[in-house]
Amino acid sequence: MVEPMKEEVCKDLLETLNEIKKALELLDADELRNLSDHTIHCSAIHQEKRAIYIAIITYSLSKIIAKETIRKYHEEEFNDFIKGVSENLNALIDFLKKRDFEKVEEMIKSILKAIAEFDKSFGKYAQHVLDFAKIKKGAKIYEHGLSLSSVAKMLGISKWELMEKVGETKLHEEIVTPLSVKKRFERLKKLLKE
Repeated sequence: MVEPMKEEVCKDLLETLNEIKKALELLDADELRNLSDHTIHCSAIHQEKRAIYIAIITYSLSKIIAKETIRKYHEEEFNDFIKGVSENLNALIDFLKKRDFEKVEEMIKSILKAIAEFDKSFGKYAQHVLDFAKIKKGAKIYEHGLSLSSVAKMLGISKWELMEKVGETKLHEEIVTPLSVKKRFERLKKLLKE
């Protein structure tokens, strides 16, 4: 049986998914990146793996949309891909409204698969978008105070891959001093207000 989501997470994800759908229709890569970051904040607080994958999907879509070469030279394939993802997002929203978490997970996997297949077809342009997104978003979650091990386990990536990204971003220098749970919570509240 699939674990249910907290009600507040469901409500936030529904609002965010509707915004993601709009940004996808407008091919607004910047807004998709912003929505991905918002979803990371939500997922970090509640440690909700499905929200993390929605953030990864959203970030991956922003990277694909930002690649003008794909849109210009492979317009038909690109449009078919966007249409398919949009239909899957509609289904994901419907299943989330019904609180059918098993179907929610199926739709997330379906969208991830579509991105992976599209990336495989246009790999020279997209450069393994999903793997990159997992590591990048993992570093963001780590920034919110979760342990490296926890983040790596949630995303199904190695600590070494994550450490490399954390090293690039110098997040480790900011988080060397362990923060109390209270301080981490206050920091997250402050981030959410921004």
